[in-house]
Amino acid sequence: MTMYSTTRFNDPLDALFTNFMGGRQGNGATLMRAPETDVVETEREIRVVTEMPGLKRDAIEIDVENNVLTIRGEKREERTEGEKGRFHLAERRYGTFTRSFVLPRDVDSEAIQATFEDGVLTVVVPKSEKARRRKIQIGGEGGQQQIGVETGERETQGA
Repeated sequence: MTMYSTTRFNDPLDALFTNFMGGRQGNGATLMRAPETDVVETEREIRVVTEMPGLKRDAIEIDVENNVLTIRGEKREERTEGEKGRFHLAERRYGTFTRSFVLPRDVDSEAIQATFEDGVLTVVVPKSEKARRRKIQIGGEGGQQQIGVETGERETQGA
């Protein structure tokens, strides 16, 4: 299975400023760094686990369209200058992010489930039955045939 991750920026310079200079989007909000994500594939499902510390459940949106899983989030800034004194250091990031993953064709998009607990979002994408691996018996004249692993020669079993 091949999955592609994309992070969307409206302007290529936004990515440069955000990553290297702490740039701002046109609306004044910072573009949050895309959250760290693990994508794990098993026999039955694809599991996307994303760290989102500080986000609230209602600030996260997940959708699937044309086999692209998109996760969006927004972390709102909760401070105002002078509220509790001067800031000497402000490293926490606020703003919005979008992560998109191209899913394989044979997933059951109607059965996707998501949970959010302790700042970790887990999205489970079940594979359809036809996407699951299965063993195929080789048939032919004279019974079933198997290909020898070491020699590559066919061995006939049963008559």
